[in-house]
Amino acid sequence: MSNHEPKPKRSKFIHTWFKRTNVESSSSNVVSEPSISSPNIDVEPQPSIPEPQPSIPEPQNNINALERDPGLRCAIWKYPVNERDSIRKTYVLLGPFQPELEFPFTEQGSQQRRFQFSWFKSYPWLEYSIALDRAYCFPCFLFDTEVSHHPAFTIDGFKAWKRVSGSDNVLMKHVGGLNSPHHAAMQKWDLIRNPTKQIETVFHSKSLKDIEDNRLRLKASIESVRLLANQGVAFRGHDETEDSLNAGHFREVIKSFSRMSVEVERVVLGNAPGNAKYISPSIQKQLLNILGNKVRNKIREEVGDYKYCILVDEAVDTSSKEQMAIILRFVDCQGFIRERFFKIVSVPDTTSQTLKDEISKVLTMYNLQVRNMRGQGYDGASNMRGIYNGLQALFLEECPYAYYVHCFAHRLQLTLNATAKGVHDIWQFFSTLSLIVNFVDSSAKRHSALKAVRKEEIADLVACGQLQTGTGANQVCTLQRAAATRWSSHFRSIKSLIELFSSTKKTLDDMIEQAPLELQGQALSILKAMRSFDFVFCLLLMHKLMKITEVLCQTLQRKSLDFVHAMKFVGHTKSFLQEMREEGWDDLVRNVESFCEKHDIDMPDMNARYKDGTGRGCQQRGFITVEHHYRIDVFNALVDFQLSELNRRFSDQTSELLILSSTLDPRDNFRNFKTEDACNLAKKFYPEDFVDSEMFALELECAYYEKDMRSDPKFQNLESISDLCRMLVQTRKSEFFPMLYRLICLVLTIPVSTATTERAFSAMNIIKNKLRNKMEDEFLGDCMVLHIEKEYAESIDNESVIKDFEACGTRRVRFS
Repeated sequence: MSNHEPKPKRSKFIHTWFKRTNVESSSSNVVSEPSISSPNIDVEPQPSIPEPQPSIPEPQNNINALERDPGLRCAIWKYPVNERDSIRKTYVLLGPFQPELEFPFTEQGSQQRRFQFSWFKSYPWLEYSIALDRAYCFPCFLFDTEVSHHPAFTIDGFKAWKRVSGSDNVLMKHVGGLNSPHHAAMQKWDLIRNPTKQIETVFHSKSLKDIEDNRLRLKASIESVRLLANQGVAFRGHDETEDSLNAGHFREVIKSFSRMSVEVERVVLGNAPGNAKYISPSIQKQLLNILGNKVRNKIREEVGDYKYCILVDEAVDTSSKEQMAIILRFVDCQGFIRERFFKIVSVPDTTSQTLKDEISKVLTMYNLQVRNMRGQGYDGASNMRGIYNGLQALFLEECPYAYYVHCFAHRLQLTLNATAKGVHDIWQFFSTLSLIVNFVDSSAKRHSALKAVRKEEIADLVACGQLQTGTGANQVCTLQRAAATRWSSHFRSIKSLIELFSSTKKTLDDMIEQAPLELQGQALSILKAMRSFDFVFCLLLMHKLMKITEVLCQTLQRKSLDFVHAMKFVGHTKSFLQEMREEGWDDLVRNVESFCEKHDIDMPDMNARYKDGTGRGCQQRGFITVEHHYRIDVFNALVDFQLSELNRRFSDQTSELLILSSTLDPRDNFRNFKTEDACNLAKKFYPEDFVDSEMFALELECAYYEKDMRSDPKFQNLESISDLCRMLVQTRKSEFFPMLYRLICLVLTIPVSTATTERAFSAMNIIKNKLRNKMEDEFLGDCMVLHIEKEYAESIDNESVIKDFEACGTRRVRFS
């Protein structure tokens, strides 16, 4: 045991495995390996015989130290692993060894051949060894491995010069196809030569380009969603396959965008990645929801800290769901009254508590405090207007200053409906009118016949000079049906029948002569009722009366109308009706006489005895003339009933809120303005909006305000409080009278009508129709807010939508 010497210690550091020791070889057959300068580690001498190791060349500290001749240089794979990249890059900087000299001849067969310098131009990768008179491949040398793919061009060298030209071109065979080792080496060489094509740079540039393409693809989807929601049309189609000729509006719009722009075409539909096309229904809904929320947020920002009012109404959609529309009314920073559609909510029932909970949920979601509510506008249903358990009562418990106003337009409609039912002759007239319109207009054949007759009549009147020609004049129209819930349609129905009276009478005459027997009797009875004096008198009477109420009906539907101005219009309407009762009879009789003469209708003697019923003596109430009956029993009765209904339905003139608010009316050079009324209005109805110090400031402002308004010519011709509010902002006098401006805004916040909710339901019927009756509630609400509030929908920039889209979930591609 003592004869054995102890084994030398081995270095335990990992770098010792990559360091070589220069040891003399005992064998002359060992091939030396190259090395770049690397320090040796001294190790204790081994007693055993060392294995033969290749010698390492001298360190290469610069470019000139590397062997250029391809026949003499060492293969790169023989260098240490951590030094190969630096050697390879150094050779790339030097480039292929292509000397320009007189190449020696070599006897090949019976011919003398030699290397040609022109081959360097044809094959830029080719190298020539001066020492060995052989050709080599430079990129294959750079990336060759221990098991060489082409030893003839990397190790041995190529010298068969006669096989360079002709069909048996060895150099071309060496190049090979796209998947050849030479081609792969060429690509690697190109990447090292061009730093811009290196993997990091390529990945970075590729990433930026991909992000740009992803954003462009998503922008096309965003614009498609915006366009379709704006127009209220369907997104999806019945067949959305690739070969479909009509893949739905969304995909067809994307195709249209791609046809208009080569850049868009490059990134959408078939050219988009399979996992990031962004055209699926779920993506459409996400984008639509982002746009819808942005519109609502813009409305919320516009409301700001101002006081607001809610307008609410319910309607049943095409899928028999009860939908509740919520409208916000407020005065914006420019002094304009705004009524913005905010949201539509599906409710399980229409009880006041259910409606209140749903409204509160929406208001809380967007941080709209109920205590800032200063008005409620609903229809007259019991669940809305109930003073104990109605919706308005429930909100008044939370905010006693949210004053309820029954929709003025709804009141007017109730007034006109009650008038039509309260006067027997008028009720019979509307029944006959509906029968005439339905009979003529219900059949396509009769409808076409009426238009043809009217077209001939217009041509004759133009030829006779009784009608003037012009753009849009004398267009062929037809009879208008009256809708049960829109009283303006009754006026249009009356107006259309007066205009088409001759054409309708001729159409019925033709039907009596040519129509089938079962229709001849109906046409005869309808024509007889239509030619009766009772019908003609009521037709012209209702036309005269409804021309007055139609102005009020249209005015009450204006968004910018204020509470005081609306009541002024109601008062004007009453005055016009009273004037009609006192002075309008003679004018009406003249119109009736002229109409009867024009259309060949028998007009009774107005001084003759009027016979009621069938004319039998036992049915008569006494001796009254025809004029007495039509003037007292029809004309006066109708106007009196209309006035009484207006007085009953619009009794707000006596309310203290209206009286005090009238002091802000700017008409007649602020004649109604009183400091006491303005202070009482703020103190009694808006005590939460004015603290004691602000009440004192309000009183001080009133004196200066009155003097300034009456002396400023810009405020001389204002017609309403809303005009006054806008002018105060435009002239910046709202900054000098802040308390009065606040009071004016509070008065303007009081609602007038819920016509905006009716418009929202009209949009709902366009969007959610019979073909789209399974639409989800959230999708419907987003479509409606973009369709109705187009101004805000168009102002949303695509960059913010992309940012929200990227943030709302994990995406398979990058957008930033």
